[in-house]
Amino acid sequence: MKRNLIYCLLGLTLIATSCKKKKSLEGDETTNPPVTNPPVTNPPENTASLVYLGTSGKLSYNKFANEGEINKDNVIPDFSNAGYKGGGVALPDVPVKKTIAAVVGDNRLNIQNAIDEVKNLPADGNGFRGTVLLQAGTYEVEGKLVIDKSGVVLRGAGQGVSGTIIKATQKVQHNLIEINGSGSGMPEVGGTRTKITTSYVPTGAMSFTVESTAGFTVGDPISVYRVPNQLWIDELDMGQYGWIPSGYDINFERKIVAINGNTVTLNAPVVDPMQTKYGGGFIFKTNISGRISNSGVENIRLVSYYLNDDDELHAWNGIELNRTENCWVKQVTAKYFGYACVSVSTMSVYNTIEECAMVDPKSQTTGSRKYSFNLEGGSSFNLFQRCYTNGGRHDYVTGSTVPGPNVFLDSYSTNTKADIGPHHRWATGVLFDNIYGGQIIVQNRKAMGSGHGWAGAQTMFWNCKSSNYDIKVESPKGAQNWGIGCVGLKKNGAGYWESWGTNTLPRSLYIAQLKDRLGATAVNNITSAGQRNGAIYELLRTWAGEGKLNVQ
Repeated sequence: MKRNLIYCLLGLTLIATSCKKKKSLEGDETTNPPVTNPPVTNPPENTASLVYLGTSGKLSYNKFANEGEINKDNVIPDFSNAGYKGGGVALPDVPVKKTIAAVVGDNRLNIQNAIDEVKNLPADGNGFRGTVLLQAGTYEVEGKLVIDKSGVVLRGAGQGVSGTIIKATQKVQHNLIEINGSGSGMPEVGGTRTKITTSYVPTGAMSFTVESTAGFTVGDPISVYRVPNQLWIDELDMGQYGWIPSGYDINFERKIVAINGNTVTLNAPVVDPMQTKYGGGFIFKTNISGRISNSGVENIRLVSYYLNDDDELHAWNGIELNRTENCWVKQVTAKYFGYACVSVSTMSVYNTIEECAMVDPKSQTTGSRKYSFNLEGGSSFNLFQRCYTNGGRHDYVTGSTVPGPNVFLDSYSTNTKADIGPHHRWATGVLFDNIYGGQIIVQNRKAMGSGHGWAGAQTMFWNCKSSNYDIKVESPKGAQNWGIGCVGLKKNGAGYWESWGTNTLPRSLYIAQLKDRLGATAVNNITSAGQRNGAIYELLRTWAGEGKLNVQ
């Protein structure tokens, strides 16, 4: 395949001005020219856009009506609370308390004993117990490793071939590493449930009224509990795919930051509008226990045994997070796994996954396989950034009823086998920000899979690029999905579009929203120079999960 791409940078925005593409039968092109960085210029305000960078340097927002409605009450939500400690906080460097080297044969017990030794140490004032450092070498592991207590980190000596390699040898589907909390469900404090009385709570809303705020105080953790009715199912025409109202009762975790009479103000916006006519919603206090925090996996290469390209009896997930809060996975390369490098699951919140790579997965290329970076199980406020994939199917993907906000930022995929985007039944409030890959889609999946229907709502594709496919955006009634500043083979779908074929400002919506909320220092804490100067795609392409990413 030959392509001639000429890029110019307006502000921090890459604008594709020429592209010669040839359609591939199964995946996108694997090589791309370098990205250059011409001088920065100050743009004019584009005041007609839903969100735009004003001459003041801050974002401005215009209200809009959702699909099939005329009331312009909604605004693009602020996604910037996603990530460790609510965004803008650098990942910590936890001191080493135990160092081990590889032994001949199975290393599982040796590593697990070291983890258990550190987890039994007292936590310091920051909640850290310590790091287990695996020296460079290859560690065969028969089974899984588990971190099940807060403040414990498993660290290697590098994610390249000369660093620390954990080789999964067990010949059954399994997770190689788990960071696991305990408990289940969304615990409701008895007697605190109160109905939301605002008849239309729009996308992006930070406050609304309830029947009574008695018993609530500032700082309370709550659930904003959306409870749709049969009318909502009927107007979306989802009954034909087996949707029932109780299957879409969704908890959105929030905190109360202000109370004024019967009006409550939240720490993060509503990402799925609520209407009384569609069932409305409630709030109630929550008492979530069992989550672990301040634990992580970093600087390691994970490699799975496999028999052949379609083999499914081997390690499935490199790392899975369950009921975690303020945890992280960074600088991890996973090779030959069947499902994911990292799967964030089971009500995990405020986690960061960065500089990770999923390379050459081994399994059948069909459903429920090769979901390189996966988000599911009621998880919200999670940030995936500076990640890479080669050979996956759904590379940056959400499962059913994922509540949001969640963010996939500045990541690169090549040789993709299916689409990037929400995949399985009504994930809401997901930002795909500067994602490069093959197919990029949010749509009514109708009878696909197990009868998915609408895969997502309030899904934003911001300055995304498809190498040789179209980008598709459809919007369900009473909601909205957006394609803004995207570049692809062609525009597909009747969702909301702006600036098709030309990237827009700001270069990154997440980074701009974070700067507006917390300032430039917060941005510098969590981004690389490559992100800030707009050259991240080329850095990720040339890195490809081999060794340490040159963040510049």
